[in-house]
Amino acid sequence: MIIHVGHSRHDDDVHRRRQLCAARCSIAELYLTDLCDEPDAESSCEEALKSALALDEACAGNGSGLPDALQTMANLRLSQSRTTEALECILKAYDRMRAGCEAMSALVGLGVGKGDAEVETKSQELVDVDAASSLPEYNFRCQTAKIMLECASLLENDGDSDGDDGRKDTINRCAESAIQVLGSLLAENDEVIEVWYLLGCAFMACTPPNPESANHYWENALTMLTEVKEGIEQTIHDDEDAENELEVIECQIIDVKKKLGKYKDDEDEQAEDMEDSD
Repeated sequence: MIIHVGHSRHDDDVHRRRQLCAARCSIAELYLTDLCDEPDAESSCEEALKSALALDEACAGNGSGLPDALQTMANLRLSQSRTTEALECILKAYDRMRAGCEAMSALVGLGVGKGDAEVETKSQELVDVDAASSLPEYNFRCQTAKIMLECASLLENDGDSDGDDGRKDTINRCAESAIQVLGSLLAENDEVIEVWYLLGCAFMACTPPNPESANHYWENALTMLTEVKEGIEQTIHDDEDAENELEVIECQIIDVKKKLGKYKDDEDEQAEDMEDSD
């Protein structure tokens, strides 16, 4: 009897569907970006994504679904100002990576509690490790968090989306899910300033807001931005690229200071200087 070792026909089918799904997502992304001015951009994007979602559903039925198609659809729905549908898609995408994000977030103190320590088992720890190792790549997860926070912001400004309590619960779910995604990024690399900044935004998006935690992450972002600015200033020598980079960093510093309530514009500073001189 010959025993065949290797991929089964099922594995090959799943792999093929995943490749086709990724190709459809890439086409949709093109229509959302470089080809967005084409006359049929929106309909072509929609068609590609519907095909991608059908392929993804076939994979998901066997436990092999990926969040890519759902996240791209969320992007499309946001561009169409269809916030509720965008939110539904991005939360479904998050469900595909929830276990890994929570496991990684726990490493930096942001994980969701799982109940009594006595009932925690070694098998659950192994599941967490496996889930974390299969997480989507860094930039994808960062985009996931941004979409969640954008949905939360849009819902905050849309009083007609749900009953008040229901709307607050939905906003809070968005913010807390974003915190888990961003926590997974922080655990992977704690030197990305944008992640610290977005974590501050996520804590302020919670209902009710958590200014203490938000300020902690914004303060860290400000410290990192200031260090970057000082480094550029020490090496800048009529370098136009460096000057442009410095300008961007200064704008980001102002933005964070405003969130921390520390920013004063030039006119305020001049007025204070004059008062001091008197």
